[in-house]
Amino acid sequence: MIGGVRDRVTEALLKYEKAKVVLEVALSITEEKGRGEVGDFDYKTLVERLRERGYNFDPKMILRSLEKDYAVIETSYKSSNQHWWKFVDLEAVKETLGKEEEPEVMLIRAQAHSLNLDELERKLRFLAGRGLRTEADRMLFRKIAFSDLPLLVELHRRAVQYEETQYIVTKVMRILTLATKIATMGNAKDDGKGHREDEGETENNNADGIRLLHGQDTF
Repeated sequence: MIGGVRDRVTEALLKYEKAKVVLEVALSITEEKGRGEVGDFDYKTLVERLRERGYNFDPKMILRSLEKDYAVIETSYKSSNQHWWKFVDLEAVKETLGKEEEPEVMLIRAQAHSLNLDELERKLRFLAGRGLRTEADRMLFRKIAFSDLPLLVELHRRAVQYEETQYIVTKVMRILTLATKIATMGNAKDDGKGHREDEGETENNNADGIRLLHGQDTF
């Protein structure tokens, strides 16, 4: 194999038209998740992110060539249902692609990371599955609705403008959709006799009436 990583990346880009987008998406996954012990990026997430950007091709052939022919990436973990790679020289790949991100894109990525979108989605899926049964459930949802969701709406407004942050747009929309589902669920509780009572019959429910996607409340 001739030349350094920069030269090999250049050769791969010349041979494969789609190599650039594959490497760009792989880099974005690495930047979002960090360089973990298992690897920098995995096949499943790479395919998902490509589809989010409107690409429907299978990157297997390009990945195989980037590893076997050009030694730009190497397998870091492989099982029956997972395949992870790491970059041989991450900085060299970035420099070769000329990927100088706009400061706004870098800021959006950092803010999305600070909001821990995956954990927020996990909490909302839990609430969507069980409903707002207890006062603790309602307090948690109220906190998310008024503290986290306004930040997400603002993040969405900015992220939607850049191709590099479309994966953030997708995550935010999943979270907002879940939150809307929870807000419109009928809040009911057991009356102790095996019956379900509408929460509105026993307490003022106005505090939970939130128009999530429009950033308005009904207080």
